[in-house]
Amino acid sequence: MGSRLSLFKNTFALAVPNVLNPFISFVLILMISRSLGVDGLGEYSLVLAYVGIFSTFASLGLGDLVVRELARNPEDVHTFFVNAGVFGAISSLASMIIMDACVLAMGYGQEVVKATVIMSFSLVASTAMTYLEAIFRSVEKSKYIALTYLAENALRVGACVLLLLNGYGIIALFFAVLVSRILALLMLFSFYRKLLGMPGWRFKPEIWRTLWKEAPTFTSIAIFSTIHLSLDQIMLSKLQTIESVGIYSAADRLLSICKTVPVAFASALLPFFSQRMATGFQGLRRITEDSLRYLSLVLFPVVVGTVVLGDSIITMMYGATFVAAGPVLRLHIVSLIPFSAVFVLAQVLIATDNQRTDLKINMVAALVNFVLNFVLIPPYGAMGAAVATLLSILVFHTLQYLYIKSYLFRLSFFGITHRALFGSLAMGAFTYAFRDWNLFLNVGVSAALYFFFAIALGAISRDDLATLTGWIKRTSGTKEA
Repeated sequence: MGSRLSLFKNTFALAVPNVLNPFISFVLILMISRSLGVDGLGEYSLVLAYVGIFSTFASLGLGDLVVRELARNPEDVHTFFVNAGVFGAISSLASMIIMDACVLAMGYGQEVVKATVIMSFSLVASTAMTYLEAIFRSVEKSKYIALTYLAENALRVGACVLLLLNGYGIIALFFAVLVSRILALLMLFSFYRKLLGMPGWRFKPEIWRTLWKEAPTFTSIAIFSTIHLSLDQIMLSKLQTIESVGIYSAADRLLSICKTVPVAFASALLPFFSQRMATGFQGLRRITEDSLRYLSLVLFPVVVGTVVLGDSIITMMYGATFVAAGPVLRLHIVSLIPFSAVFVLAQVLIATDNQRTDLKINMVAALVNFVLNFVLIPPYGAMGAAVATLLSILVFHTLQYLYIKSYLFRLSFFGITHRALFGSLAMGAFTYAFRDWNLFLNVGVSAALYFFFAIALGAISRDDLATLTGWIKRTSGTKEA
């Protein structure tokens, strides 16, 4: 019960900014789509796609390694931070040069090139924040991450909205993004000092050996994973038009909002998985099954409801200009289920020191994604990119599952998730029958029905309800005190 409660608390802390930030950012997306049009949204999303890829390269993917190692050796927190920070500073500077050269060589317009140069300076700050975030995750103090990212996002969106209202373009927007990132780094470091003290430089050869040994694997995992998630928009920009990037991005932004909970949940899992390995594979298997079951409870009704109401959601959010994004969203949202399972199973592989296997699977999935995008985007545009994403993430998930089943422990996804699936389908029948209702009314009634079906079918157990209500009582009691 204690570990489950702690997991829920850390997931909640990580999920708060991940859930609220996309909604806050959505204000900016709507402003860009209305002020700068489909092309402006396409340019904005394209620059962010490049930044996402090269931020991953800059940090060397060592965030998860820091979490795992500090969960095992918490006394090394300062030395890990300082040594990893120096290690990552060099890669960040190299990433700045490579990203600017890559975008320049791709032949994009001046707006995209200038915006990319501005954002390249954020890579050093992003790398430092990655390691700080990993430290807070490892010591189970994720609320500091939540506060920092919420403050950063609110500042960024507020500044960008003001710039748009005064007629500025994406270059000014990305300058505001850069400033907000630097301020967020200073804020997160101040929390570090308050919680853990001031880190002092101490060269520790064994940490450097660990970083040097594992950096290629973790960097490659992070790069291929990010490429797998960002490649579609880059290939759309070259094989189709910036407008198609805007259409795809409209659907992808909504999917990104839905990804926030599973990403936060998986991020909170790694310390628990690493600790649970001390008791053997049986303990790890049980917490993995529970994790997948919890995710299915949240995600299945979201996917079913979005498939039914996708067109209405797009029209309400973006207006009639983006109506072509409706079918893309209905298909794209299905990838949320295997995507979330992939994140959880990746933590299992890292916790069991099978990160090289995870790397190989990432490489295969990225290659499949590239081939599918290359084949499907020219004839089908944004819809082809959505199909490529879904199929490649299914390949990713299947390979992970087969490896874990063969070498670690058995998992039955249908046995774990079928109750949530049946409850979601029952809810979906109502959602579809009353799809002409007011959207918010339909969603509200559908959610209530799903909760009823989930309890009736046993998808939500009494232990789950007791844990949740106990955590709520503790939280409210702490606030009152």
